[in-house]
Amino acid sequence: MAMKSDIVLISLQDRDDFEKEFRERQDELLDLYSLYRETGLSCIKEELLLKAYELHLLDPQFTFHI
Repeated sequence: MAMKSDIVLISLQDRDDFEKEFRERQDELLDLYSLYRETGLSCIKEELLLKAYELHLLDPQFTFHI
């Protein structure tokens, strides 16, 4: 049985790494948001909020509201 972890690790080497990581996570957030809009599933909402939190860790000015 797999255990879910609340730990988020992000390692960035330079500005290009940061921008690439941020864009990838934005794309993931948008995909999750589309899926949540289609399904309304609470488990998808949880993943969506986690992804938004990860983006906020990368950029404290990032905000997301459902």
